[in-house]
Amino acid sequence: MRIKLLPGERVLVRTRPNPLPLVGPVIAGFVLLAAGGFGLGYLGRRDLPGGLAEWQPVLLLGALAVVALLLLRVVVRPLVRWSSNRYVLTSMRLIHRRGATRRTEHQINLSAISQLQTEQGLLQRMVGSGTLIADLGFDRAHAYRHVPQIATFKEYAVQAIGDLPLTRMFDGVDMEIDPQYARGGLPRTQQEWRSEQS
Repeated sequence: MRIKLLPGERVLVRTRPNPLPLVGPVIAGFVLLAAGGFGLGYLGRRDLPGGLAEWQPVLLLGALAVVALLLLRVVVRPLVRWSSNRYVLTSMRLIHRRGATRRTEHQINLSAISQLQTEQGLLQRMVGSGTLIADLGFDRAHAYRHVPQIATFKEYAVQAIGDLPLTRMFDGVDMEIDPQYARGGLPRTQQEWRSEQS
């Protein structure tokens, strides 16, 4: 996964999500293999009851196809989805890339983040992963789920935000506050303000 870095930008962390969400699909895969093995063993017997014996080759192929399709759906699909996810923290951006065939990318400039928050469930605390929520202000936030070593990742992100030059944090526009507005009065229209300035 190549990232086009901006001048002066460097990659701090590059990682996949924690594999905790794969526990369920892996267990389901073992159950499917056991059930499929039992079913194929039963259908492969020589002493099948009456009408099943003449359909034995078709039943074996059908059972094998069902097991293979269920394994693709329950195990392979989540595994591919997990392996195609990447979290990248650079000195200027937080990037989330996902997708094996159709790739999507979400980027947040670190200078736009007003607060970082972490959430962890019980299992996530046991393995050290969690959800990192980047608060962008104005009721906008983006969640990065199953971030491994969430405390360390957040520490690196906070450090990178702190290392940003002030020109990246603020756009440098001088803002004049209307004294009447500061006292709680209604703000003047733009035309009134311009006429008073000239």
